[in-house]
Amino acid sequence: MKVLVTGANGLLGSHVVGELLNREFRVRAMVRKGSNLKALQGLDCEFFYGQITNSNDVESAVKDCDYVIHAAARTSQIPSRLDTFYQPNVQSTKFVFDACIKYNIKRFVFVSTANCFGNGTKLLPGNEQNPFPKWLKSSGYAYSKLQAQQMVLSKYEKSKLDTVVVNPTFLIGENDVKPSSGAIFFHVVNKMFVFTPPGGKNFVDAKIAAHGVVNAMLHGKKGESYLLAGENLSYKEFFKKVVNFTNQKTIFFKIPAWLLKLLGFGGDVLEKFFKIPVQLTSTNAKMLCVENYYSAEKAVKEIGFSMIPVQLSLEKAILWFQKNNYIKF
Repeated sequence: MKVLVTGANGLLGSHVVGELLNREFRVRAMVRKGSNLKALQGLDCEFFYGQITNSNDVESAVKDCDYVIHAAARTSQIPSRLDTFYQPNVQSTKFVFDACIKYNIKRFVFVSTANCFGNGTKLLPGNEQNPFPKWLKSSGYAYSKLQAQQMVLSKYEKSKLDTVVVNPTFLIGENDVKPSSGAIFFHVVNKMFVFTPPGGKNFVDAKIAAHGVVNAMLHGKKGESYLLAGENLSYKEFFKKVVNFTNQKTIFFKIPAWLLKLLGFGGDVLEKFFKIPVQLTSTNAKMLCVENYYSAEKAVKEIGFSMIPVQLSLEKAILWFQKNNYIKF
């Protein structure tokens, strides 16, 4: 059996490729020409070089495969406008879905995001029944992934292409070559002063999430979505775990929500009126202030998803960054 993995050289995609190979699937990894393939070094997979936004490339990649896992997406929050995300996140997903229909793929797995569902608290974490938060429509990334997810599930109902959606939370782990979500460690490691936002998020191990993706491919129910979530922690709780592992002396300062939101408003002005891409917008500021917590209960029950403590995940990630000269401590 051959599986196509788009976005195969990314943090999650590379772990999905490794998981598939461990289960003795043949893997075709779709990557862009000239992209960094360090995360796939040593993995016995077939490379297909093409653009996910090119329908001809997508069709050629899908042809002769049995399963397709679509993990490719634009994840950068800069700039935040929806139009910058439409082609890579929505249009590309349509191309992949249509190609799967054309070539009679056994199952299509769409890798979405947990932000397509409403967040919750530690006592009542968000699940697959929670509706998308309306305020996140101003996040080009989150809203584009919601549009893609809704399109996939709508097309599934009409075409009956066997389809499953997975919704990972915030990924941490090895092989974060870019780095992507792993950049969070750079705000803490070797820092004497660390500023902590008032909110928190759900952290999931990238390798464990990849195991969940493949389990969804094999055991997920048609037309269902599965949150791949790990441990819910406030930012301060997570940062403390990091500094305890790196054995550094750090002083924490909590950033008031009002200050973050004020800075986010300033970011909106710079982006809207001066066309200057910024990291902190009002939407991102609000995200840093809320309890962005989720539950993987459904995935545990239906696809055999499992979790490991965040402490183990962050230790693996930090040691990988150290080994590959991203950080020293």
